Amino acid sequence: MQNRQIVGIIAVILGILVMVFPYVSTMLMSFLAGFSLLILGLYFIIGGADLWSFSKGISATYIILGIIGFIFGIILIGNLNLFGDLIGLYFYIIGIMLIIAGILSLFARVHPITKGSAIVMLILGIITIILGVFSMASPLYVAIILGVALIVDGIAIYLNGDEFIG
Repeated sequence: MQNRQIVGIIAVILGILVMVFPYVSTMLMSFLAGFSLLILGLYFIIGGADLWSFSKGISATYIILGIIGFIFGIILIGNLNLFGDLIGLYFYIIGIMLIIAGILSLFARVHPITKGSAIVMLILGIITIILGVFSMASPLYVAIILGVALIVDGIAIYLNGDEFIG
């Protein structure tokens, strides 16, 4: 068995686990996101302190960013509602960007094949905004969305060796 097939199988198994245990999965994702912000905040605080003798303005900026990251990291750890809202906001932003790009591509004077991809972008933008609505409604939907993406991506990797979604 090749490495890509093993990766595909692991992705499918993880996708199933995420969907079977959505609460635990969402808590883990919230913890990892908060912990990474906390570590980034600490990194900026330490980096800012190191820069104090070089430039007090840059150092103060790093320290302020570090404190903000540290505080948000602590708040985000285990906070499912905030995590769901942030993921929902992310989906909204991506969806709006896809819709705008799709509309612009529809009116651009380019090859006719691009018109089809413009329509696909519009559809994906609308779907992404719908995913944002679900994510903000309940953070457990984030786990279901991730689980489905992992399963589809795992199957695509297993069959083709190419990443389908990610």
